[in-house]
Amino acid sequence: MLEIDTNKKILVGCLASSFLVYHTARRLYSFLNSKSNEWVPIGVVKNLHIYPIKSCKPVDVFAFKCTKLGPIMGDLEDRAFMLVDGDTGRFVTARQKPKLVNLECFMENETLKVTVPGKPSVHVDMKQVMANGKTIRAIMFREQKIDGLDCGDEIAQLLSEFIEEPNHRLLYHKPGMYTERSCVPKKEWWNNNSLPEGKYDSQFTDMAPFHICTTASMAAFNEKMNEKEMISKISMRNFRPSIEVSGCPAWDEDKWAELRIGDAHLEVVASCARCVLTTVDPEEGTMNKDNQPLKKLREFRIAPDGPMRKTYLDSPIFGVYAGLVGAGYVHVGQTVWAKYKPCAF
Repeated sequence: MLEIDTNKKILVGCLASSFLVYHTARRLYSFLNSKSNEWVPIGVVKNLHIYPIKSCKPVDVFAFKCTKLGPIMGDLEDRAFMLVDGDTGRFVTARQKPKLVNLECFMENETLKVTVPGKPSVHVDMKQVMANGKTIRAIMFREQKIDGLDCGDEIAQLLSEFIEEPNHRLLYHKPGMYTERSCVPKKEWWNNNSLPEGKYDSQFTDMAPFHICTTASMAAFNEKMNEKEMISKISMRNFRPSIEVSGCPAWDEDKWAELRIGDAHLEVVASCARCVLTTVDPEEGTMNKDNQPLKKLREFRIAPDGPMRKTYLDSPIFGVYAGLVGAGYVHVGQTVWAKYKPCAF
């Protein structure tokens, strides 16, 4: 009888201990989960950039408005223009023509000014482009089609001569024109283990309207570069962000879920898988013969094994893509707030 009572006490004790452990674990999980849903100040906006023509030299600005189409300031719209092959409609970037990173442009008073080294500037009257209404259907990633207005023969000749290829046209995508690059319902790729199948509303951007990098990650990369070899001319310009954030730890962006900067509210939709465009020297307009920074990044920034690796393959990760939740103006020096994911990848 005594043995039975003892066993009962042991059983009750085990059950009580199990309940306590379970209850504690639930409380801890709830606490950590609630912490991940808090807005945390992580740093400040260090630099802002707009790239009116896809692959062109950036226009550095003090402020811009975050919109569903990306950064806009005055007449400047991010990646509203793109070069295409006039015969096939295939889009052309600095991946194929590295010299495009030396192309300078500015948009003011409904006039696009384009300058290439060694040539007089060409001015494109956008009111006339709209009036002409000549549409060309471009083909982008994964055969996605998007229409753009042809910007005329003068700019086409300048850019065709610059890249030394005949019959290339500059297109402008006006909101409301046909596109297969449409907005999709909110999807948290880190939970679904895949990139969003569609895109946030965009013009000629790659993945999403906003591309964000951190100063600390750039510094951490340069430290890696200098461990064994000295490679010059690798800078943030190689990575072409629209927003650069300083003040947070290196690779902090891997864990971001959402960002707030003033009234602007952004959702991080994917890590940025890097391609050969990063190897283009932003000053010289030539590709790095040692395939840097891709070669170094592949040593320590490849996606972990699993579904994410199947998506990214051997493309290293640097920076994040974000889409718009709420519009607002942002400026250099402004505080950046973040909500964090449960884990980085």
